[in-house]
Amino acid sequence: MREVLHSLDADGESINSHFQKLGPMPMGRYFEQLFFFAIQHDSQYELLEENRQIFEGKITRGELDLVLRNKRSGGIEHWEIALKFYLQIKNNAQPQHMLGPSTRDNLGKKLEKLLGAQIPLSKIDEIQKDYPGIEPKLMVKGIFFYPWQQSWTLSKGVSADHLKGAWLSLDALASFNDSSGKWLLRKKPDWIGGLQFMDDKTLLDIREMKTLCQEAFSEEKGPQFISRFRLMDGIWEEESYFFVCPNEWPENQ
Repeated sequence: MREVLHSLDADGESINSHFQKLGPMPMGRYFEQLFFFAIQHDSQYELLEENRQIFEGKITRGELDLVLRNKRSGGIEHWEIALKFYLQIKNNAQPQHMLGPSTRDNLGKKLEKLLGAQIPLSKIDEIQKDYPGIEPKLMVKGIFFYPWQQSWTLSKGVSADHLKGAWLSLDALASFNDSSGKWLLRKKPDWIGGLQFMDDKTLLDIREMKTLCQEAFSEEKGPQFISRFRLMDGIWEEESYFFVCPNEWPENQ
């Protein structure tokens, strides 16, 4: 998949055309469509179905994100995919202490839904009839953010090499010094990482970023996703990820 993404990135016309036809969409749907597009260019897989709906009478019981044929193994696979950004609020392995920025969602709830409701859908008779022996798989992408300059603990079931960031309060950001880096305020659906810039025209210094975050909280907006860039071989590359939160977050959310 990594090689597929690199090849698509080198020639962006096809993917740009694909999304222009789809129009604006929420970030989760954007990620889903991005993944669907990429998997169709991966020689290891054949896309059989996407968003397969399962009905019980006239009621939609659920939906399978992807049904694929693995050309290497010959098997049929059911994939559930998700894009998530969680902030750890307590130094323990309990997934319910990984909160979404709005605090309405947490890793525990998400895993319960994915493992308890979504993954078992491929075991029902309707799907087994069409795809005998189909194998369910779960893929969750995103970034987990840990308290800035504090100890943290890996949540249960999470890969040790997952993408990591840090979260800090507005007061902590006020004392943040950075003379060499550049910054960007991230807005959905562009929370997906890996950005690069040929120049720093759209990037900010740390003083400007502090002002933007202060203004956001004065308007009662929630935590702000920002990222730091460093100059590498003439290109500004995204180096690290942060959420800046109101001083009383999550209690005041």
